[in-house]
Amino acid sequence: MDTPQRPLYAPGALAPLLRPRSIAIVGASDRPGSLGARALANLAGYEGAVFPVSERLSEIAGRRCYPRLSALPEAPDCVVLAIPAAAIETVLAECAAAGARAAVVFASGYAELQTAEGLAAQSALSRIAREADMRLVGPNTTGFANLVTGAHCGFAEFPHGYRPSRGAVAIVSQSGAMGLGLSQAAEHGVSISHVLTAGNSADVDVADFLAALAVEPEVRAVALAFEGVASPERLEEAARAVVAAGKPVAAIKLGRSAAGAAAARWHTASDTGDAARWSDLFARCGIVEVTDLGRLIETAAFLAKGADLPRPTAAPAIAILSSSGGMGILAADAATRHGIATPQPSDGTARALAAHLPAFGSPRNPCDATAQATSNPESLVRCADALLADPRFDALVLPWGKAWVSPCFDALSEVAASHGKPLCLVWMSQWLEGPGAVEAERLEQVSVFRSLDGCMAALRARTLRRD
Repeated sequence: MDTPQRPLYAPGALAPLLRPRSIAIVGASDRPGSLGARALANLAGYEGAVFPVSERLSEIAGRRCYPRLSALPEAPDCVVLAIPAAAIETVLAECAAAGARAAVVFASGYAELQTAEGLAAQSALSRIAREADMRLVGPNTTGFANLVTGAHCGFAEFPHGYRPSRGAVAIVSQSGAMGLGLSQAAEHGVSISHVLTAGNSADVDVADFLAALAVEPEVRAVALAFEGVASPERLEEAARAVVAAGKPVAAIKLGRSAAGAAAARWHTASDTGDAARWSDLFARCGIVEVTDLGRLIETAAFLAKGADLPRPTAAPAIAILSSSGGMGILAADAATRHGIATPQPSDGTARALAAHLPAFGSPRNPCDATAQATSNPESLVRCADALLADPRFDALVLPWGKAWVSPCFDALSEVAASHGKPLCLVWMSQWLEGPGAVEAERLEQVSVFRSLDGCMAALRARTLRRD
């Protein structure tokens, strides 16, 4: 890392990366599977100018190729360097000479080697970028993508034509493979707006990316995964800016153990620091910390959907509504483990519940709507409405054991919106990625979890967020 003490870049300084008007690809190729071919293919839905640069080819897929950067008709906003490490320093200098405002370097073999040669090579890239006032992402990165605009400056595959819906989550990661893995949540319905991977951070690091998201209008929450940063103070400043903009941040800190910290030094040349100090920093600036990667996107998606909802000022109290008595009991156990109250409904709410339940149902908390709710989905909606209307409850948790969504789920989403409270659907079916789960994830006011503990931890964390 070469960003120890400098101030955060202003959000506008990263515009050539996040919202480039033109992109050049040095090393563009027609060879299937090559980095240059994949990077070019990823720009199929991008509406700005694309300039493939290749000394060998005159055209690729109907796009004119240019032999060198100096032959381009205009200075590109961003240049993607899909070339070997041996050529990077020379070509990066050519980027600066051509007036490029930003560049991304895929190549590895720099500071992560922990050798004098690798460190010197990375410092040379930092110097070129700094002297040209050109923003640099990498080296040792898979690139980044603004999925709102289609500006995908990377070689990792993503569904062509994908665009996020409302309530989008931005992903910021040091690790490229981890960023890509997290972004696959889009396949099961999570709305993803950005995938930003920093790699070795010779210039731009995760703190800069995080700060820039404060002014990205499509972003509702951020999922942050990182190993270490040169300046924790800069990360804290960035997090405060994003949280102050009404965009909650969920984060996982990698390298909390001695073994993990050693691995991080060889991965992205990161000094991971003391785990307890990072936890304290997260608490100070309002970051929701998770320790399990599987919960990171779930938590961020939950925070995104509830970004505009009022938050409880004390430990939350929840209502549990289920068509299975056993699942309701499991949910109550999980709530207790996480310090979440499950009070009984008011007398008026209990009467309203009883009016919509069979005689063998339970108008209590947990509320057992019984298996009849499957054949009478309207009763589930009425019970949800009654529980959400009760001021004793801050949220509604609905454990769901079926592998499909009920016809009433759209109505449940509308009921939750009308009361301004979260509705958490816990997908208890072990067909975790089936079409039912995907359909449920796309409901605007319903947050989907794949475990009760993940749900309760997110509800608890929402209370503990500090502005």
